[in-house]
Amino acid sequence: MIKLISELEYEQEEQEEANDGEPVFAPQKKVVVPLYQRFFYSKLYNNLKLSRLFDNNWLLNLFTLGMHNKLVEACAEEVETHTTVLQLGATFGNQLAEVAEKVGYYGRLYVMDVNRTQLNRIEEKYETLYPQMNFVRQNAEEPTGNKFDTVICYMLLHELPIASKIKVVENALNSLNENGKAVFIDYSQPTYWHPLRYIVRMFNRLYQPFAEKMWDRTIDTFTSHSLDYIWHRRCYFGGMYQKVVATKRPKMFDDD
Repeated sequence: MIKLISELEYEQEEQEEANDGEPVFAPQKKVVVPLYQRFFYSKLYNNLKLSRLFDNNWLLNLFTLGMHNKLVEACAEEVETHTTVLQLGATFGNQLAEVAEKVGYYGRLYVMDVNRTQLNRIEEKYETLYPQMNFVRQNAEEPTGNKFDTVICYMLLHELPIASKIKVVENALNSLNENGKAVFIDYSQPTYWHPLRYIVRMFNRLYQPFAEKMWDRTIDTFTSHSLDYIWHRRCYFGGMYQKVVATKRPKMFDDD
């Protein structure tokens, strides 16, 4: 059975030899679930039975008004085969499976989440299907200390307060190698004529208090180093959803 990487207790030399140059996550002495998650999302994320109920593509397509499959495909198309990928946050449905398929057997997919229940759920679901998938119990706000070809942040930012949004975006960008890219898929502000605009706003204010900030700001404004990256943004379903891809801007001059 695949173990959570953050709970493995190796010596540093053993880690380097076993991983053969692959990313190594230093075990954290204590992983604390953020207060906002405990307050707003604990009923879902700490309940394994309820999480398994929501782990259903049909339900996800219903909740996203038929956009789930399209968003999953939009995410997977940014992943190259045989690369090293980090995803910040466990997800429901087939999103992780699609990314793992694109990564391939000789690639590596690391899924990082602060919630032990969610990591246990996806470990049980994928451990025998995708040996290239690894699980890391760590807060996505904390630096990874590693570099990846692709960092994915799929439907996570809208659940975070503004300070956490900034930390997660900065962490994603700082975890890229020189030719890497960060992929953000999340809510966006619908066009003014969208028939569901005010219904969604009301729902967010009742159940997702941090989601409306995704309407007020673009994702590149969550980092103070936005000019160091090239940002590509594409909207879906009348602007209700967005995919933002950030790649490092080529340097005009050498550091020397």
